[in-house]
Amino acid sequence: MAEEKSQESFGPKKRLKKGQAIGVLVTGGLLLVVPWFIPSEQGSALYLVKMTLSTIGFAVLCLGSYYRP
Repeated sequence: MAEEKSQESFGPKKRLKKGQAIGVLVTGGLLLVVPWFIPSEQGSALYLVKMTLSTIGFAVLCLGSYYRP
């Protein structure tokens, strides 16, 4: 019994609904993958935008997986 209670209190207090979690994960995945298909030279402003977009996508993907049901 003690083990069951400790496992229930572990993790985030708020959870997303299933549809919301799927939407957040898909959005994060798209933000992570789409910049791969945009050609740019390393060091240009577009390259920095691509890297920032990929970083934000990775963060959204991680948040979606953390708050999934």
